Amino acid sequence: MSCPDGFWCMQFKDWLNVAILVMTAIAIVLGPIVAVQLTLRFEVSREKLRRKYNTFHALMKTRRATLSLDHVSSLNVIQTEFHDDEKVIAAYKKYIDNLGGPPLPPGSNDESIRRFVDQRDDVFNELMFEIGRHLGFALDKRELAKYSYAPQGWVNMEAEQNAIRQLAVELLLGKRALPISPFQPDPAAAKFPPPPHTASSSPAGT
Repeated sequence: MSCPDGFWCMQFKDWLNVAILVMTAIAIVLGPIVAVQLTLRFEVSREKLRRKYNTFHALMKTRRATLSLDHVSSLNVIQTEFHDDEKVIAAYKKYIDNLGGPPLPPGSNDESIRRFVDQRDDVFNELMFEIGRHLGFALDKRELAKYSYAPQGWVNMEAEQNAIRQLAVELLLGKRALPISPFQPDPAAAKFPPPPHTASSSPAGT
C-alpha cells in the first residue's frame, strides 16, 4: 500500500533534514546568547583571580610594613576574595586573633619581645603560605620568614613618628605639659649679618 504524498509520509532522511534545519535555527538564535554568557563568566573569573593576585602581591610587598594602608586594606578583603578556601580563611582568622591579642606590657625584656614578634611572624607566614598555595605558588615557610627586608631606617622612622604622635596627643589632651626654657643666645654670635662691603669711588683727577 503506497502512502499518498503528505507530511506523515515523509521518509527518514526527510525527518533528518528537518531536524538539522531546526537545530541550525536554534543554534543561530541561541549561539550568540550562549557565547556572551560564556564570555561574561570568563571575565568574572579572570577579575576574581586578578583581585586575588593583587591581594597576595600587596601583602608580600608590605610584610615588613604592617602599618601601611596597603597591608591593612589587603588583610581586610581576604574574607571576601578567598572565601572559597577554608585553609586560607582559617590562617587569616588565626593571624587576626594574634593581631587583636593583648600587647606586650611596658618594660618587657628583649626575650619577651623577640618571642612576641616571632609568634606574630609565624602566623603571618602561615597565612601567606596558604594564599600562595591557593594561587599555585610553591612557597617555603622558612624562606618567607628569612627572606624579607625592611631598612632599619624605616623601623626608626616609624618608632619616632609613633613617639611624636603620642607626645602630641598627650599635649593636646592636657596630659603633658609643654616644657619652656629661656633662650640664651651666644654672645659671640652676631645679632645681624654684616652690611655689604661697598667700595667708594672718587671722580678721576680729584
